[in-house]
Amino acid sequence: MSVEENIRRQRELYGEPLGELVRRATAPLGLTQATTAKVLGLSPAMLSHLMTGQRVKIANPIALGRLHALIDLGASAGELTTSQINARLDEIRELSSELTTGARVMAAEGGAVVRGVLRAVASGRELQQAADALRDVAPGLADVLRIYGSGTDEELRTHFASIRHLL
Repeated sequence: MSVEENIRRQRELYGEPLGELVRRATAPLGLTQATTAKVLGLSPAMLSHLMTGQRVKIANPIALGRLHALIDLGASAGELTTSQINARLDEIRELSSELTTGARVMAAEGGAVVRGVLRAVASGRELQQAADALRDVAPGLADVLRIYGSGTDEELRTHFASIRHLL
């Protein structure tokens, strides 16, 4: 496939080309591409291929989950100190070491997919507003929007593990 086709497919999968998505997330944090690759758990070459459209998607669900956490961090960077940002980057980088059992890996994969779908159509703030609007009408759906849209990684894993048997 051509780079143009790959970028078109990235728009379908992520709502925008990965290069734009990664730059939007990392620019407020002042991260280099090499540091971003390290945080995501990708090789610098793989991240480069994804950002330039030479590759279409992030196949590793843990790396995808880390990217969503990085996006959230980038969106709130102006409200945090440098030490808070660095601590959160360390937490994001350590995500895979927390996912040691099959059940937790499944929860991260499924949760990351749901988070990716929601984030492809709305921002974290929009999802929180939707959750607030639905709280009285559909509390379960409101929880899904809140947790998967703007909740912490731990809330996401816990919730997905609690409903996984229903899927």
